[in-house]
Amino acid sequence: MERSRRLSPALFALAALVLAILVAASVLVGRVARLPREMAGAIPHGVRETAAAVSDGLAKLAAAIRTRSVTTELRSAVAELRGTKKLQVAELTQLEVVERRDATRLLGVPLPDVVVSARAPVTYVYTLDLDARWDFDLADRTVSVLAPDLVANAPAVDVSRLELVKTESSILRDEDRVVEELRRSLTEVFRARARQHVPLVRETARKETEAFVRSWLLRTYGLPEDVRVVVRFHGEPATVGPVGVALPPRG
Repeated sequence: MERSRRLSPALFALAALVLAILVAASVLVGRVARLPREMAGAIPHGVRETAAAVSDGLAKLAAAIRTRSVTTELRSAVAELRGTKKLQVAELTQLEVVERRDATRLLGVPLPDVVVSARAPVTYVYTLDLDARWDFDLADRTVSVLAPDLVANAPAVDVSRLELVKTESSILRDEDRVVEELRRSLTEVFRARARQHVPLVRETARKETEAFVRSWLLRTYGLPEDVRVVVRFHGEPATVGPVGVALPPRG
C-alpha cells in the first residue's frame, strides 16, 4: 500500500513538464493580451515620427523650390569712342506718355481698334558745341555772344519704370504686334520730343551759357564786373545792341 502512494520518477517528470508548459502558455497569453495596448501606445509615437519626417521633407522641398540663383551678365562692345567738347547747359526730365492707335479692315469691314500706350520718365540733356563757331562783340559795356544752336543728346529713358499698357484690345487683332511696333518707335518719338522741348529749356540754357562766358572772360581777359554778357543762339533774331569792337584774342 505504501509503495502505491509514492510518485514514480517518470510521473514526477511528466508533471513537471506539464507545469512548465502551463507556465509558458500563461506568459505567452499575457503577452498576447498586452500586445494591443503596447501597439496602441506605439502607434501615436510612430505617427508623430512619420509626421515629423514628412514635415521635414516638405520643408526641405519648399526650401529647394524657393532657393534660386540669379546671375546678371553685363556685356558691351565698343562701336565708337571719341572725345567731345560740349557744354551742358540744360536738363529736362518729364513723364512722357505715348499712345498708338492701330485700325485695320478685313474685306472692307473695320475690325476693332487696338490702342496701346507707353509711359516712362525721360531725361533730355541739351548741350552747346564748343568746337563750333562762337561770335563775341563788345559794345557799350555789353558783351554780345552768338552761340551755336542748342543740341539735344539722345534721350535717356528710365527703362526700369517703362510701362506698356493695352488700353483697347480685341481677340480679332494681333495686339502683341502693335505693342512691339510702339516699343520700336519710342526712340524716334522721344528724339522728336527733345526738339519740341527746346523752347522750354532755352532760357535756362541762355542763363547757364551767360554764366559760363562771364566766368571764362573774367579768367582770360579780366573782364570788369559791371560788363553785361548777353547770349543769343543761332537762328534767334538779333535782340542786342549794335555790333561793337570784338574782344582781342588772348596774347
